[in-house]
Amino acid sequence: MSTLTLLVGHPSSGKTTLAKTRAAHTNALLLSADAIAAELGDGTNVRDRHEAVEAIVRERIRPALASGRPVVLDSTHRAPKYRHPWLVLAKMHNYRTEALYVNRSLEQITAFNTARADGRRLSAQALRKYERHLQIPTLAERIDHIEVVYDEPEDTEAAAFFATHENRLLLEPAALIRELEADGRLARWLPELHRAIPVDQHNPHHRFTVYEHILKATEVVARSSLKLVWTMLLHDIGKAYPGIKQFTGSLVEAWGPFRRKERVIIENGADILEGRDTGGYYLVKGQKIPRDLVTTNLNGHFYEHENIGAQLAYRILRRLGKPHAFAYEVATLIQFHMLMPRGIEEVDLSQIHTFYEKTGPYAADLMMVRLADNRGK
Repeated sequence: MSTLTLLVGHPSSGKTTLAKTRAAHTNALLLSADAIAAELGDGTNVRDRHEAVEAIVRERIRPALASGRPVVLDSTHRAPKYRHPWLVLAKMHNYRTEALYVNRSLEQITAFNTARADGRRLSAQALRKYERHLQIPTLAERIDHIEVVYDEPEDTEAAAFFATHENRLLLEPAALIRELEADGRLARWLPELHRAIPVDQHNPHHRFTVYEHILKATEVVARSSLKLVWTMLLHDIGKAYPGIKQFTGSLVEAWGPFRRKERVIIENGADILEGRDTGGYYLVKGQKIPRDLVTTNLNGHFYEHENIGAQLAYRILRRLGKPHAFAYEVATLIQFHMLMPRGIEEVDLSQIHTFYEKTGPYAADLMMVRLADNRGK
């Protein structure tokens, strides 16, 4: 059976090199979205360019699929909606499907981006945007095999500790984590969780800081399984990631460079709520906008924190010596943990069916994750 391979990952993460190697090894047809976009030139907008690239890929892929030749598609494929058409097409031709997912840190990607020899470097803002919007590929998408390119070293000291104390982590996870916090090991071994300690959620739906919420939610699943304990310990670490927390609003009327009804990020929201700012104006892109021109509830929001959390969780668990399958299942639950409809006992049946379609075999575990998440608020 022939294979269709989808590359998944950020720009400047090394995808193209991996795609070329995989294609050469299997004598596959290699189709690169970037190369096709370069053929089209700069005369089209982003949406038209994406549609044009997809049309060309469909045209060029047909002969290969008809002949049974392996195919490698090199693009970011950052969300299920961009992967789905190729997975469907592959299944129609009885192809095996695989995702080659490059999970590298923003620091690694930034270094690769700086070193690019082709001059096509992206801005730091663009790289952060891709990181926020990347949703890891999952088996719920009916992908036959997922391979992760991950190249960070294992922390042998931390891995040995958690292997030795697995039973205690299962029985009393919050107590164990608090001990690591007190003696400094949490900051060394799990800095992604440690930086959640001071993060106030500034949201009426949450009484606790991100860190306290995480520990309270984790206590709900104590004694159930290590998979659920690690899922809850890491499910909201994305909220503490730099740049994720936002206070948003929209313009009541046009002001300066801002359009009426434009959605904006209020940069001094936390300072106002915590008394460090009088709140006489809202700071947006460094500009002071009169408060009466912006409508906002000044609630903290953590958009895409599940995307960041899933990427981080896999790297954390591999760093702690956990096997790929375990780390990826936890990462998948974190990726999906915001999908379950609120008030599932009362929502329309169609919403529940949509939830099942998106999450597949993970739906049952996600119900426990939602219970723990709610009980920890």
